[in-house]
Amino acid sequence: MATIRKIFKSDLYGLSHNFFALVIAVGLCILPALYAWFNIYANWDPYANTGNIRIAVANLDEGCTDLDGENANMGQEIVEQLKQKDNIGWVFVDSKKDAVDRVKSGDCYAAVVIDPEFSYGLYNALMDNISQPKITYYENEKKNAVATKITDTAVSTLQSTINQSFVKVVTEKIFTRTNDLQASLKDENAVDAFIEKLETVQGYLQDYDKMITSFLAGNELVTKSADDTNKNLAAGQEMIQSGIDSMEDGKQNLKTSKTSFAAFSKKVTQSLNKIQQTINTIDTHISAANLDKQINTLAKDVTIIQEDAKDLSVQLQSLSDYLKTVQGDSKSLENTIDTVNKLQTMADNIADIPGVDENASDAKKTISATQRTLKNYSDTIENINTLFAQQISPQVQGMLDDMADVLESTEGLLQNLSGTLDGMKDIFDGVDTTLGTLNTSLTQLQEVLEQTSGKIGKTLDKLKNASDSEQMDIIMNLLAGDPDTYGDFFSQPVKVNEHYMYEIANYGSGVAPFYTVLAIWVGMTILVSLLKVHVDKKDFPKAKPYQYFFGRYLLFLLLSEIQAMIIVAGNLYIFGVQCKHPGAMFLTAAVTSFTFSILIYALTISFGDIGKALAVVIMVLQIAGSGGTYPIEALPRFFRSVYIFFPFPYAINGMRECIGGMYHQDLTIDLLKLLIFAAAGLFIGLVVRIPFIGLNHFIEKRMEDTKML
Repeated sequence: MATIRKIFKSDLYGLSHNFFALVIAVGLCILPALYAWFNIYANWDPYANTGNIRIAVANLDEGCTDLDGENANMGQEIVEQLKQKDNIGWVFVDSKKDAVDRVKSGDCYAAVVIDPEFSYGLYNALMDNISQPKITYYENEKKNAVATKITDTAVSTLQSTINQSFVKVVTEKIFTRTNDLQASLKDENAVDAFIEKLETVQGYLQDYDKMITSFLAGNELVTKSADDTNKNLAAGQEMIQSGIDSMEDGKQNLKTSKTSFAAFSKKVTQSLNKIQQTINTIDTHISAANLDKQINTLAKDVTIIQEDAKDLSVQLQSLSDYLKTVQGDSKSLENTIDTVNKLQTMADNIADIPGVDENASDAKKTISATQRTLKNYSDTIENINTLFAQQISPQVQGMLDDMADVLESTEGLLQNLSGTLDGMKDIFDGVDTTLGTLNTSLTQLQEVLEQTSGKIGKTLDKLKNASDSEQMDIIMNLLAGDPDTYGDFFSQPVKVNEHYMYEIANYGSGVAPFYTVLAIWVGMTILVSLLKVHVDKKDFPKAKPYQYFFGRYLLFLLLSEIQAMIIVAGNLYIFGVQCKHPGAMFLTAAVTSFTFSILIYALTISFGDIGKALAVVIMVLQIAGSGGTYPIEALPRFFRSVYIFFPFPYAINGMRECIGGMYHQDLTIDLLKLLIFAAAGLFIGLVVRIPFIGLNHFIEKRMEDTKML
């Protein structure tokens, strides 16, 4: 410890007694804070300035006449509403061409063109021919990626506002007509007519209910048929797969057969050649001058011919049986099989030639006959050998090749059929899903019809059992209502109660953890790039490697902690970043600074410039995939898989706990996980570094030789 303290004090003394070094150190402490502050300030509240994002609006609406005979122009009303809003820079133009040109030129990020029959489409819902009102949206996606998302949201909000206005207008008109009907019911015959209309409507509702029941029954049959078909398709798919497997087995067996036949063909040819050679040898011996001395040899040669002929006969019998099995009901191999059978007969005849007795007196009697017989077979064997090589063997080989082609084609057909069945299964699955959705909708509609029919039935019962004055009161209560009240309700029937957990005051406070953590890492990276990590051994010749390591590291730790404290203090007290637990925020920053400093310092002192490059690479990966800006779940699969192996996520989550509020022991858990990376840094610096000391020295010397690095 004493040596470590001496190295640290020496570094502090050298830094504090050199004006330029002290200025650089102060600058290094402030620079990371500037990096964090500029980014936090730039992201403080970007959506407060969306009024500068220009969207062109061209109102081509020609208006229409409503049911009351009044002129209505909903497009103009929308324009007037937009003029009152400053959340978007609405630019009002007179033509579609002008609006589109502004988008193409980049003068506006997007454009909205209101259709000429927009009002007619809205009010037409109360008439006969329904026509959906249209708004055309143009967008310049090249100009800015984020701006297009803002304009999309603005247009979606506009569409929602128009839909609410439409529902409100329609509802007001309906209830206005209902109130008019209420006034007209004061006529004496109007009550009876109203009851008659209710009975008619109830009849319609009951008919619709029966029709839906029929639809549901029909759909059930279709669904059952689709399910049965799916089962059959699955069974067919299994059979096809079994066929494909059989084709594969057949191809493998055929391949084996081709190999076996090639070997067999070679063996037959060798047998024929051997017999021919032996016959020639016998002929030579018989023709010799001293026949008595050749008798023993002749006897052995004849025996060899007999044995070879027997082997050849067995081989030809196997070939004949194989060809008959392959041929089946076909006649294509009939000639080949006949030829093979004749060859076998010849082989049997050769095997049956009489042997030569070793007794000279008896042998001489049979030599002449044996010589003539073998002479006849010699020419035949030569012809047979040619026939086998040029006809039988190629024909069988060609047949095997044809069978291989047939198996290959059949397998391809089965695979195509399998794909077709898969497509059909998808179709029937889609039919099943569609019918299920349709049945759900029809069932819900049927419930509404039954409820409505039931209410009408109860109303009719009340009306039929009531006196004339009571009937009028019942109808008046049924139809009475304020059009404006109903219009407001139906345009926004659902009210959302919003509750925010760990509410963040602004976007800048939300991104502060990410940019703070990033600035701490950047700060330490700058320190190892500008300050030497190695102690001059001449000043401390007896120090051990770990003492050099910790002695110089204490200076880097001190500067890194100062950087972190300046960053956090500026966040809280200059920019006013939201923070519910300031003390915990400073503690989290200190632990983060310690972890990052030991890790980056260890990489640099262990691997030199390569370690610095590794620190930059790790930083780049964490900027993209730490979940600091976008949710980690929204990032590509690679980042979702590796982000847990980097320190950024735990430091960021810890600072979020301080800013938004604590949840149980999450902060403690995050800090403990963060310290694991500090332990990894110590392991690299104290253990891994030792074997690389010589290599790093060599690399540094070679880099110095370039006179550039």
